[in-house]
Amino acid sequence: MIGIRSTFIQIFNKLARYDKSNKIHLNGVDNSYPDFVESIISESVTASRCAKLMSDYISGKGFGDDANKIIVNKDKELSLLRFTQDISESISEHNGVFIHVNYNGEFDIKSMDVIPFPDCRVGKKDGNDYSGKIFVCKHWGDSLEVKKAIEIDVYNSDKKVIEKQIEAAKGIGKYNGQILYFKFGKYTYPLAPIHPCLKDAESETQASVYKNVSLKKGFFGKTLVVTKPLVSASEADENYEEQQTQRENFKTTLKEFIGAENADGVLHMEMEFDAEKIEDVLFFKNVESNIDDKLFAHTENSVSDNIRMCFNNVPAALIRSQDGKLFGSSGEAINAMKEFYQEQTNDERMMVEEIVNKLMKSFTEKKEGLKLIPLIVPKPVANVNR
Repeated sequence: MIGIRSTFIQIFNKLARYDKSNKIHLNGVDNSYPDFVESIISESVTASRCAKLMSDYISGKGFGDDANKIIVNKDKELSLLRFTQDISESISEHNGVFIHVNYNGEFDIKSMDVIPFPDCRVGKKDGNDYSGKIFVCKHWGDSLEVKKAIEIDVYNSDKKVIEKQIEAAKGIGKYNGQILYFKFGKYTYPLAPIHPCLKDAESETQASVYKNVSLKKGFFGKTLVVTKPLVSASEADENYEEQQTQRENFKTTLKEFIGAENADGVLHMEMEFDAEKIEDVLFFKNVESNIDDKLFAHTENSVSDNIRMCFNNVPAALIRSQDGKLFGSSGEAINAMKEFYQEQTNDERMMVEEIVNKLMKSFTEKKEGLKLIPLIVPKPVANVNR
């Protein structure tokens, strides 16, 4: 039954049901899937590192020094290199990207930049499954803000189409430009790379939270000081006040002895027991941790492995420096892993290259045939004459 329900939810998510009142297709059952994904990634050590690494390998070294310096958005002083990195980051986290473009009076692109993926929703589709509008809002969870969502035309470089859109907006000054929407997959919205292991990323975060809370508030890791009762008289007894003062003096002396900064790590317990010698009357006991380090290590390694697989099979040594010790000082195995991961991100890199070239053809400073330079340049294979 659980499996059926899970499958139903997944299908429901992929169908992206249409919200008629707001004229958008919801992204996730509660329309917050992209925000949830980013939250999970940011809170998971492995996921955040993998997403960053994947983004770096997709964008590589950009398109070369000259092209990298081209400013594609003067208002934001955004270079082509930074723009390419922003596209790669969105794809590494969401498997898709929304790019906003503005035009000049000649209907050439004068500026472009990446819009945060969680801010965008696809508008109503026609009979051919085509949507001509993208809605942009920073707070989709706020019904009042949703009503103010900006409606922007889907990207179309045809100058006649652009001209008509500008006329409909009553002038270029009121024209909102266009949005190029790219996604991997056949559904309205893409599933994030981390989607298959969302629970693993959550588990990694929860394990970290559990250990942190246990260490801060737990009983273990403290020193237990056990004495006989320091107050034996009842409140009605004339010796009661004097014994209470002696108890407080003992605690003050103990605090001074161990230092104020360590006072929270000491627990004083009074209990009845038979003893004659001073070492039997007063003794110290260290309370050991009840965290099973081996169990946690196994769990953390397991979820980390799953997360790495979701981000195109990131080799462990590329995100965990201690694993590099296994490969010696030559680093040949590490280099081989880097080349391997570069191959694993080829599809995404080719797509980013295609997107940028598509836009640069219509940019004021036109460029064609741009090629992304890989982060790792493979060593040439030597020819062996036989």
